[in-house]
This record gives sequence, C-alpha cells and structure tokens, in this order.
Amino acid sequence: MVGDLLLGTYEGIRLSGEGLVVPAEIRKALQPGFVMTRGLDHCVAIFPRDRWKELSDRIDHGTTFLREAARMFQRHVYGGASIGSLESDGLIEVPDHLRRYAELGDEVVLVGVATRLEIWNPQRWARQESGIEERAERFSEALSEYGI
Repeated sequence: MVGDLLLGTYEGIRLSGEGLVVPAEIRKALQPGFVMTRGLDHCVAIFPRDRWKELSDRIDHGTTFLREAARMFQRHVYGGASIGSLESDGLIEVPDHLRRYAELGDEVVLVGVATRLEIWNPQRWARQESGIEERAERFSEALSEYGI
C-alpha cells in the first residue's frame, strides 16, 4: 500500500464461513471501516469509508432518478452494499448475497485498484487479467484523451 492506496494482487486467499483475512500490508486503508458492494464485472468491491463517501457523492450528484440507467446503477451499487469493519486479526465478513453474486468459493483473489479492493473468483480473475493484457494498448490510447 502506498499512502492510502490499495495496490497489488493477492492470490490464494482463503474464504471461510467467517470471512477472509486481509493481508497485513493493506489493512490500514480499511481500518476506519468500509462499504462492500457488488462491483462491476461480477466481483465484490470494498471501499474505505472516505472513498465510499466520495463515490456516493459523485453518483448522487451526477445522476438523476429520472434516467433509467441511473436508477439501475444506483440499485446495483447501493442495493448490494453492506457496511463492515476490519476485525483485529484482519478478518472481514463477506455477506452471502455478495458471495453468490461474485460466485466466490473457498479461495479468492484480492486485487487492489487504488481506491478500492476487489474480491474475485480465481477463474473470473484469470479471464479478466488475460483480457486486460490483450487490450492494454487500446485502453491506453482511449484514456490518453482524458489526459491519462
């Protein structure tokens, strides 16, 4: 972790009935509590509380309930959300509805994506990672239009 950024890929993480243990090097970002919800691409997204507040402010400010896409996105993100806290041993609970959504089994992959931590089914992550590598150049060209 660099500052309050969540970074890195952690494979072979065990998910038990109680939850999963977050690697020590990224626990600090989740210490003040977090919000866990359905991510995009069928993963579980975990946002530290301050990052969740920033995201929800942008969603609420930038969308209107009069647009179908906005309502659907809000339902996806907010309807799947649950508030959590990191236990002293680094354990976090993963609600059943999120386990089902992301098709999580006994082993998961954690991916730090700067402002959030994602929990992935290992097979889904392998496909996602392969697609990223294949399309990285195309993505970089598209993002250059935004000054990235």
